Amino acid sequence: MKQPKAVFITPILPDETGNGLAMRMGMFAEAIRRFATLDLVLVPVAGGPVSPTPYLMRLGVGLHVVPVAGRAETHFQFLCRLADDTKRLAAFKAYGKPSLASYLSAPVVGEIRRIVAACKPDLVHIGRSYLVPCLSVLPEGITATLDLDEDDLTSFSSQARLARAGGDEHKAEWLEQEGRACDSLIGRLGPSFRLLFVASHREAALLRRRHPPIDPVPVENAVGIPRYRDRLDDGETLLFVGALSYPPNAEGIAWFARAVLPRLRSRSGAACRVLVAGAQPPAAIRALDRHPRIHLLGQVPDLGMFYRRSALALAPLHAGGGTRIKLLEAAAHGVASVSTSRASQGIGWPEGLAGWTADSAGEFASACREALSHAHERELRGSRSRTWVRRHHDRALLKARIARMIRQLLPETQFQQGPST
Repeated sequence: MKQPKAVFITPILPDETGNGLAMRMGMFAEAIRRFATLDLVLVPVAGGPVSPTPYLMRLGVGLHVVPVAGRAETHFQFLCRLADDTKRLAAFKAYGKPSLASYLSAPVVGEIRRIVAACKPDLVHIGRSYLVPCLSVLPEGITATLDLDEDDLTSFSSQARLARAGGDEHKAEWLEQEGRACDSLIGRLGPSFRLLFVASHREAALLRRRHPPIDPVPVENAVGIPRYRDRLDDGETLLFVGALSYPPNAEGIAWFARAVLPRLRSRSGAACRVLVAGAQPPAAIRALDRHPRIHLLGQVPDLGMFYRRSALALAPLHAGGGTRIKLLEAAAHGVASVSTSRASQGIGWPEGLAGWTADSAGEFASACREALSHAHERELRGSRSRTWVRRHHDRALLKARIARMIRQLLPETQFQQGPST
């Protein structure tokens, strides 16, 4: 008997904290590592670091980095150089693949194939729809699983609506094509995977309706549950956490600053300040640091003290998909939240359990005022949300569930007692 070998092809370096996609990839890496040796093939199309980290060293995985900078397919590079917006969009539609899949050029795919062949895996797991073409490099008959994370068609469509509302029709059309191209990959190649995962029950249902041959398994995002410490809620700090290179996050906090905060300041007797934690802010978000009540923190390695002292967590998002880790993380720290219905859509908790939900600027400001005015209610909702997250989104529980499901795909003869993480 031998311990199975697994390869995980990922668009970002997995981690247990920080970037939401990295945290989800980390959950799957830890799950697979419970029963198999693991080699990571990093195809860093989603950005982020590429060097080994203490987390990966503790996990005991091999890391193989396939550089992608400057290696996009020639066809895609040419279409991006078209000066005319209409012609460029038409060429992108004819190209038929999502832009991130353009990095899977022949040299890149060749490197991935060589790495996979050298690892001789029993299982290959792929993260995200735009890396689905990597299926072509796998040995015939190998067990393959796929984590979509979110339903890209729905997510890109929501981003397109925002672009269209802002008057950028070209950007909206491009985003819609990104979603259609991702969905086309899922429709064509999805049935080749033994298991497909997605981050919410709602998105699983949408994918099943569009693609009857596939049956995605909902596995929501998860967070580690920190040891409880007494809250030091100062009654005035609003905390936003999120990667600011992700357009829905940047748009959300910009909308809050522009449309909500003036209402909150002008109608509320309570003082408030907004802390924004997140890496790679675009210029429009960096400019917010000049606002007297908004403070950009950049990337914060340990958010524990900020959560402990904050009155509320903010999730003013109007686009995107999946399960918002920012809301789960706040709940794990016992912090109530004010979010849009879009932001909380992927989480199944009952309305009002974890915080307040509001969509218009006026409603969002009113919800913040109400929350800041009622400390006991904030504490109650924060406590209830922590209990919910412990039951439904504990990272340890979900990675054990993922491990059981994937492990069952492999013959028992391949197993000996493996490590546990």
